[in-house]
Amino acid sequence: MAAICRDDNTLTPAVAQYGPVSPCKNHHPELALSAIKMASGALNFSLHYSNKRRSIALQIAQGHLTVRAPTGTDIAKINSVIAVKRHWIEQHLQRSALAVKPDWIANGCILLQGNLMALHVQMTTTSAVALADDKVTVSVSTRQSKTSKEDSIRKLLQQWYKQLAMEWCAARVAYWQHQMQLESSAIVIGGWKTKWGYCKSTAELGFNWRLMMAPDWVAEYVVVHELCHLRYLNHSAAFWQLVQQYYPRFAEAKLWLKQHQHQLEL
Repeated sequence: MAAICRDDNTLTPAVAQYGPVSPCKNHHPELALSAIKMASGALNFSLHYSNKRRSIALQIAQGHLTVRAPTGTDIAKINSVIAVKRHWIEQHLQRSALAVKPDWIANGCILLQGNLMALHVQMTTTSAVALADDKVTVSVSTRQSKTSKEDSIRKLLQQWYKQLAMEWCAARVAYWQHQMQLESSAIVIGGWKTKWGYCKSTAELGFNWRLMMAPDWVAEYVVVHELCHLRYLNHSAAFWQLVQQYYPRFAEAKLWLKQHQHQLEL
């Protein structure tokens, strides 16, 4: 997903929203694909109607435009919104096209803390993942069917990343909370699509296993970010001052995540 990283360590699609819109009397069924002629040529887009929507939303992901509109919205109104926002659309389509997720498994390599590692897959009696000599070897059980082999590789790698993330995050949290004189209650590792980490009022911290694909100095920022929430459970000026106090490179790390988040997928 081509997304924009917000200040709260979450990921959101590139979206523009307009409305509310008054539906016309003519009912339009949901359309799978539509198009509008623009200065740069014909623009194809997916069009989805919903009874629950009260406004038109433009969403761009993986180099494609999706339009979501209230049921019955006239196509002329939708085309008008698209035409008005054509510069925004073209700009984000270009960015999104450049941010297509790499197929790491098919390419025979993966990222580990920002470093490109060779990926070797072998069929054996048991499933496992091992790292040695800058190469990650995934052993897939021969009991797996051929159709599920790639899914098995992906699941095994995700489990491996989660184990690495738990070890790495536990060590870095211990280090930073000692430096900051703070104390967390627990650490959770997840694979959320919408956030890099979280901090609960119970002092539980959560971190995304995909951070193990990013450089360690970037993942380090997320650790400090979430620890700062133990003192400020918000994104106030005081919160960001605390982040900067302990991690001066935070702005650089945020930008790196925004620009490279599409690469941190399997």
